[in-house]
Amino acid sequence: DFADPYAARILTYLIGLPQEVSQDILTLSSEMGLALGVTFKENLDKIENATAKIYAFVDEVIERRLIEPGDDILSMLASASVGGDSLSRDELRNMAVMLAFAGVDTTRNQLGLGLSMFMDHPEQWEHLAADPSLDMAASNECMRTRPTITWVSREAIEDFEFRGLEIKTGTTLHLFSESAGTDPSAFPDAQFDITVTRERNFGFGAGMHVCLGQMVAKNDMAVAYRLLSQRIKAPKVNGTPVSLPDSGNTGWIHLPIAFEKR
Repeated sequence: DFADPYAARILTYLIGLPQEVSQDILTLSSEMGLALGVTFKENLDKIENATAKIYAFVDEVIERRLIEPGDDILSMLASASVGGDSLSRDELRNMAVMLAFAGVDTTRNQLGLGLSMFMDHPEQWEHLAADPSLDMAASNECMRTRPTITWVSREAIEDFEFRGLEIKTGTTLHLFSESAGTDPSAFPDAQFDITVTRERNFGFGAGMHVCLGQMVAKNDMAVAYRLLSQRIKAPKVNGTPVSLPDSGNTGWIHLPIAFEKR
């Protein structure tokens, strides 16, 4: 009722699409996201169908933007050039699909997970309500302690040794960003606390694969947490939450809450 339309409407605004298509974008991105779950084989037809539909949708939008560019991000990508080099048609459509998927699914999931943290720590919700300037700290702290991306996978391209552990070329490594965010060697006082200044966390990855849209996502969540804290108090779970299938991308399908009007 909140996280789904909130994330989808922001994405459609950035791409320059009418708000009426936000539900379609949300549905397709959610079905594509099933590819990240352990149940992807049984959902393969749905995943492939959603992927084909979103590519067809993106192709139509790109065609319009090439003819009539606007001030949206797709128009900017289509016309961007660095040193005479620009995105190919395939690169542009792949970038657009990535925006549609990553810009909705993860933001929606993270909003729900962050609210869960606040419901577990109601005093932090009141800190934010009393001091709205803590909104970005709240966004970062939720990413540190309860990120939607709980692990990322990488493949070693050469032999190397890390703290006595020998890694051979071709080895698949699973890096647990959620565990890293509460590792006592990096965060001696790892308790969820939006009033504490923290070192950078790995909720958005790092290096060449760092999330390109992290500043948009951080601000999306900061604004949502700030405005909600100003309008509601004492949020609590009111029913049985339903979570996504196990995968590296976690979140709630349904998180029923009760609250008091502030």
